[in-house]
Amino acid sequence: MRGKFSKNQAAFTLIELMVVIAVLGILMALVSGVQRYAQNKGRRSRAEVQVAAFSAAAEAYKSDNAAYPRTSDTDAFSSVGSSGGETSSSAGLKANQTFYAMLSGDWDFDGIPDSSVSGSSSGPVSYMAIAASQLSVSDGKVRFLQDPWGKAFGYSTKRASAIDAGADDAGAGHNVTFDLWSTAGNEKNEKAWIGNW
Repeated sequence: MRGKFSKNQAAFTLIELMVVIAVLGILMALVSGVQRYAQNKGRRSRAEVQVAAFSAAAEAYKSDNAAYPRTSDTDAFSSVGSSGGETSSSAGLKANQTFYAMLSGDWDFDGIPDSSVSGSSSGPVSYMAIAASQLSVSDGKVRFLQDPWGKAFGYSTKRASAIDAGADDAGAGHNVTFDLWSTAGNEKNEKAWIGNW
């Protein structure tokens, strides 16, 4: 027995189904865009908080040592121009690691502040607790302090070095003390960076 269909039976046409699918696609694209924006906004906020925390730790370091964290590695790296965006370069990573060690007291880069240095009875001072999510670790060793985008933070005392040598060079850095920054996932656009300047 064959079923009979009435001519008045309601059904979706192919065009109606395509319109519904297109509308759903547009809504998904909008939601995805909003989600990406919210994630980036959250990362920027976290990076701003991290830069402020690292800067406060550098101030605490200065109050104990009469100088900001600084070595020949941090004096060699600049925050200005194209090199500032290359925080994962050899010079950038050396400056970052030195800054990390001076703030954390972890000179063997195992992620734990050292208990003693060169046979001294007291260990190095740790100026801040650094969360595991802020460290890039490879083979059990800390490679660098990382921002929320997974890139190395930049740290430079090149301008302070120039001032100590007798000539202020504004092209060597933004601050006369130290520069600390995240490229915010955009190495080419310095205006988008998050810094202490």
